[in-house]
Amino acid sequence: MPQTDLRVVKTLKQIDQALLESLSEMPFEKITVDQLCQTAIINRSTFYKYYKSKYDLMEQYLKRTLTEFQKQMNVAFINASPENIHHLIYQKNFEKALRFIYKNKKEYQILWTIPTEYGVFSEMVQVIHDNILDKLCTESKVGSPDLYADLYARLFASDMMTLVRWWFRYEETVTIKEVQEIMMNNMKQGMFRTFREHMEK
Repeated sequence: MPQTDLRVVKTLKQIDQALLESLSEMPFEKITVDQLCQTAIINRSTFYKYYKSKYDLMEQYLKRTLTEFQKQMNVAFINASPENIHHLIYQKNFEKALRFIYKNKKEYQILWTIPTEYGVFSEMVQVIHDNILDKLCTESKVGSPDLYADLYARLFASDMMTLVRWWFRYEETVTIKEVQEIMMNNMKQGMFRTFREHMEK
């Protein structure tokens, strides 16, 4: 049965939700297939129709999540170039990226706490880094990544995701507009000056 079948899509979504719900309550090691089936309201045969084990489920789920994240970041930074990236002229696309991340806030916060080989948060930072570096090298027609382009991409990616994590913690008082402004100012004038300006408000 093709996975575009609505029944299959619904079943896979139920399994995903069961995994997330379980992860929010206990470590992955303690989660069992029986528990996942009970939470997803499916039988074991249905689970094993799509996954070999809970480890296979986790691996595929993380892969899908990071692939979707990568697709969204590709769109978010599609207009980035050496001429405008430093000034965040493409901030509308950056806002779309923030809104996408916020929409998946609950899921991401759970996944960020799971101990994996590299860590989901670090993987997302790497996705943004690779995306920005690729745009910089493509637009400037540089054959191999420039030393400083690589540094900029790393600083940008780390800054962005750290800011997002901070925003989630204080979302009741920090708006998406403020997050955009902080990121823009960090890139234009540096984090210390941005910090000083906010402290003086």
